[in-house]
Amino acid sequence: MNTSSGNDRLRYWILWILAAVFVAAAAPAFAADCDRTAPREAVVDAAGATLLEIEAAAGSLAVVGREGLSEVRATGEACASNESLLDQVRLVASRRGDRIVLVAEMPESLWGSSTARLDLRVEVPTKLAVRIDDGSGSIELRGVASAEIDDGSGDIHVEDVGGDVRIDDGSGDIAVTRVNGQVHVEDGSGGIDVTIVAGQVRIEDGSGEIRVRRAGSVVIEEDGSGSIDVAEVEGRVLVREDGSGSISVRDVGGDLIVHDDGSGGIRHENVAGAVDLPEED
Repeated sequence: MNTSSGNDRLRYWILWILAAVFVAAAAPAFAADCDRTAPREAVVDAAGATLLEIEAAAGSLAVVGREGLSEVRATGEACASNESLLDQVRLVASRRGDRIVLVAEMPESLWGSSTARLDLRVEVPTKLAVRIDDGSGSIELRGVASAEIDDGSGDIHVEDVGGDVRIDDGSGDIAVTRVNGQVHVEDGSGGIDVTIVAGQVRIEDGSGEIRVRRAGSVVIEEDGSGSIDVAEVEGRVLVREDGSGSISVRDVGGDLIVHDDGSGGIRHENVAGAVDLPEED
């Protein structure tokens, strides 16, 4: 008897059975996604308001500033794997003094392959500051007075903001462009791309590439891993701590200062001010 051949056949059947079990288990999850959908909407008078707070959960979110708009208009699609869960996906809007609050209410608990989310689009007056607390899903925001985003996961795209932008993100790529204020990003993982910022760009990053173009000044507080590429900066470029990955800096009107560089090398070109780099070991 060929023992090796018998063992091979046994392993084959075990793998086949495990694959079949996985497919059978996964199929209901895919089938259950968005079996039921329904529209959700809310409108709030924005006269005298200065801040819009959005508490989102699961689902995509788009916030768009509109000139001449006098109210906050929210429209979305609720999605769930069954009718009972769909009824629990709600959009609640309220006015609290000079704040407008939008809350995406979701089922308290999901079990097995059940799912629920709310994909939301919000149109706002351009004068409003926007504060977002989001669980998961992509975020797109443009044309508002200022922005503060606290996000768990998902890509973030911000553009055309009249004031400061602050982002605290767990994971996902971040793109910020055309900000007439300062930008502060704290990120766990994912690429960061920042362009055309009037004020300072300040970044604390766990992992992922960092790219900055056309900023007032740049401070990289901490970068765990991934390359740093900075160009066209009016003032100073400061890198306090870099773990691994190359640093490339060019076309800087002020100083270039690197306090601590782990590995990857430093390249610089056309720096008008002083260049202060750590000594090579």
